[in-house]
Amino acid sequence: MATVPYDPAPVLRLLADASTRVHAIGAGGIGMAGLAYLLHALGHPVSGCDSHPSRTSDWLARHGIPVAPAHAPGHLAAADWAIYSPACPPDLPELVAARACGIPLHRRGHVLPALATRYATLAVAGTHGKTTTSALLAHLLLAAGLDPSYCIGGELPPALSPARHGTGPHLVIEADESDGTLAFYAPYAAVVTNIEPDHLDNFATPEALYDCFRTFAAAARHLIASADDPAALRLSREFPQKTVLFTTQYPPGEGAQGGGGVAPTAQLLAAVPSPEGWHFRVAFPSLPTPVEGFLPLPGRHNLANALAALTLCIEILRLPAAPLLDALPAFRLPMRRLEQHRLPDGHLLVADYAHHPTEIRACIDALRQLYPGRRLVAIFQPHRYTRTRQFAADFPAAFHGVAHLVLAPVYAAFDPPLAGGTSADLLPRFAADPDAPPVTLSPDLPASLPLALSRLESPTDLLLLIGAGDIISLLPPSPQLDV
Repeated sequence: MATVPYDPAPVLRLLADASTRVHAIGAGGIGMAGLAYLLHALGHPVSGCDSHPSRTSDWLARHGIPVAPAHAPGHLAAADWAIYSPACPPDLPELVAARACGIPLHRRGHVLPALATRYATLAVAGTHGKTTTSALLAHLLLAAGLDPSYCIGGELPPALSPARHGTGPHLVIEADESDGTLAFYAPYAAVVTNIEPDHLDNFATPEALYDCFRTFAAAARHLIASADDPAALRLSREFPQKTVLFTTQYPPGEGAQGGGGVAPTAQLLAAVPSPEGWHFRVAFPSLPTPVEGFLPLPGRHNLANALAALTLCIEILRLPAAPLLDALPAFRLPMRRLEQHRLPDGHLLVADYAHHPTEIRACIDALRQLYPGRRLVAIFQPHRYTRTRQFAADFPAAFHGVAHLVLAPVYAAFDPPLAGGTSADLLPRFAADPDAPPVTLSPDLPASLPLALSRLESPTDLLLLIGAGDIISLLPPSPQLDV
């Protein structure tokens, strides 16, 4: 991946003057919306636009940030500078106009790290789990009375807010690795949940992706890393003096023993699953005795996410454990994480953002815990042609245990079509796996829903919508279930 030029000085100068007017291009995106909200809360006049108005656009409007429903160069007339996301194509009219007029343009991934220097920033990174871990961390800090700010790539219940401006010293950030801007953060504490190869359209090799995480970890004052993930454990061994590990493995293996004595480790001692969640017992290095708690979330991956957030709070911030554990049962997942709805015919529908094979397996395992023994029909919308081709061999095993799968067309997200990266290209992969479910290829996204509904056989069958694109357009208008 080519190094993205980054000089924080121009952004810091603009941030220092709260009278400067900011225009957010693509403000309806969840990450841009959070940044726009924080800039507005800090006094900047902020406007936005997005060609696909969304619930997030409406949330910004309710907080005094107008979001125009299309892109147009005229939006820049009242702006001193503008921010944009990497999802914006380079020929977008506003970007072209800003360059022509000399209006300073800055990527979201440059502005947020500069803004974070005002805070004791707690940045959560990883290929999987960072949205939920960030949300858990923000929830725990609020319960501890620290009044944090946050900027997270998800809508957090109950207000469905991706950002918050508090009076406390801490800013919780979901730090994204996809475009390499993860390397620009210098947080007080960094969490690394895991490091798996992904985004290899931007990173030339898995090692280049790892190097991005290494730069992130090197700049942090403290590092909290998973001893259960080989790459995260490798990272911890490069920075042993500032690392605290956490593990959900018991009895402890090499990683859970601190990687050969490299770092103290928060150790899960017991975990009892139920449809309601997990009753667990964990030993923290700084506490004289183990503590017990209840997490109202299914899936062992969510137990790991909670342990990461607790480890940071207890071992780095030295917060008392009891109020944190008391707060866990009230936590609710961000939207599009096991989000549950009821179909008009009474069937239960679950929508999840998973789009990587590891995430899909974790989602299905969580549903098995939440609804044991129930038959599952899934609609999968692969995300990007590049990722579909990269993980084509891994997708069939991720869906083991599903009764029937409907494959919707790939959500391109600005990817050009790619040989080997279409939904049709996945069909022979599934056919070659004897444990994979039977597959129906849908001609378009809307058609995938009736195709899946036709495969439901019993009132207890579950329908799963899975993917990071616009598959949520298939959700019924009924409200989300509070389950």
